[in-house]
Amino acid sequence: MQFTCNQDTFSKYLNIVSRVVSSKPGLPILNNVQFESSKGKLIITATDLEIGLNTWIGADVKSEGKITVPAKQLTEFVNSVPSEVIDVILDNQNFNISSTGNFASLNTMPADDFPEVASVGDQKALLKISKDSLIKAVNRVAFAAATDDIKPVLTGILLEVSGESISFVGTDGLRLSRQIVKLESNAEKDINILVPVKALLELAHIATEIGEESDIELFLIEDRNQVLFRYGDLDLVSRLIDGQFPEYRQIIPTGYKTLAKISKSEFLNSLKITNIIAKSVLGNKLILDIDSKDKSITLSATQTDLGSNKSTFKGSIEGDSVKIAFSSRLLSDVLNHLDSEDIIFECSETVKPGVFKIEEDPDFVHLVMPMML
Repeated sequence: MQFTCNQDTFSKYLNIVSRVVSSKPGLPILNNVQFESSKGKLIITATDLEIGLNTWIGADVKSEGKITVPAKQLTEFVNSVPSEVIDVILDNQNFNISSTGNFASLNTMPADDFPEVASVGDQKALLKISKDSLIKAVNRVAFAAATDDIKPVLTGILLEVSGESISFVGTDGLRLSRQIVKLESNAEKDINILVPVKALLELAHIATEIGEESDIELFLIEDRNQVLFRYGDLDLVSRLIDGQFPEYRQIIPTGYKTLAKISKSEFLNSLKITNIIAKSVLGNKLILDIDSKDKSITLSATQTDLGSNKSTFKGSIEGDSVKIAFSSRLLSDVLNHLDSEDIIFECSETVKPGVFKIEEDPDFVHLVMPMML
């Protein structure tokens, strides 16, 4: 194997691919990235057995080959050398890499032992979604998924594909986010799949880093229970989660008794003040008091050993006054993940979920379960 490529391109894609390399893998070879030089392109592959990445970058291939190289040390070396041409040659199983005044020789492991990352060949994509729509949906939904494996289905994001739309849904049992995205053309078929949140976060990161204005294609690899997302010259492959996602539609309220249009920044500032006490309360409990007469929203918290505090700001309020308790952490999470200043909060009763919406986007909804007053 021998090839030459530009440092900036090599570095950019090595950084992306190396993110899926496990820091403490069960198999030593999973510390490595795989290189295959073939037909004028360099194919770089990494996997942690749950997520796999394949990318193709342009290179001047002088001789073809396939080998695996330690990801961490190679990435650090390539990131450190000047932005110029890099030469690579495989010599007696040593991966020799050089640029002007810099040289490294890394030990390798045979590619025969590297786990295969699935591909789709000439299979037709199930759907295409714009880069910006996917990033927005993942940012608004992924944080609501569970972070532990007590209920594995809750560590995934439900993708509901139906005609010209795809819904992203995440929940951990205490909150739920849903973002509906309109597709430019109909999907090949309607499906429901459960994708690990880690895979979608990685895909959103890749789309943000590469920044190309191309659509993201979704393929199903049904015989392996996997999904493949293609963005430009990069494929991300992930296993799908087996299991039944909770039936969530029935808990999304269809009406409200109280509606408040509020400024996100004012709400966050009041949360920051109230949280000085609330963070010491069991469950980070605070009280949200909406006064329809005064058109005011007051957040307050009380901790017996510390004391109490409150913060009030104004809003446009319709309907009844209401007092309801929430976890300050859950409120902070949703507000920090919304990319709009104009927020709508709706509720009906103190024992029913509070609903957050974005004024200019009717396709987003977030529910937060209340606490006992």
